[in-house]
Amino acid sequence: MSPRHSVDLARKFEKAKSFKGPKLFLAFAPCPTGWLYDPAKTQEYARLAVECGLFPLKEAVDGEVTHTYVKRRWRPVQEYLQDQGRFWHLFEPVRQETFLRTMREAVDRYWTRVKA
Repeated sequence: MSPRHSVDLARKFEKAKSFKGPKLFLAFAPCPTGWLYDPAKTQEYARLAVECGLFPLKEAVDGEVTHTYVKRRWRPVQEYLQDQGRFWHLFEPVRQETFLRTMREAVDRYWTRVKA
């Protein structure tokens, strides 16, 4: 779940109400203090994590996993990483192109498996 995708969040809560017993919700929670970014960008990072394909929105019911947000083309991973202080080492003093490419490829592999 992502706070930036409120309709998806509301649907999941509503669906969960129909099941008896315990439920588990895993939510994306940006942290300006720990991640070293401007707090005004919190909603932006919540959106980018999903739109870059890094934080999949999905649900599992009775062992069956369903992705609730799938795009044809994901935004570049570096859009999510570049302005967060915790990732500065990937961009300064030298941009780590190999790592950024590897990360993008891993995200692409994940979504290729999902779509298959």
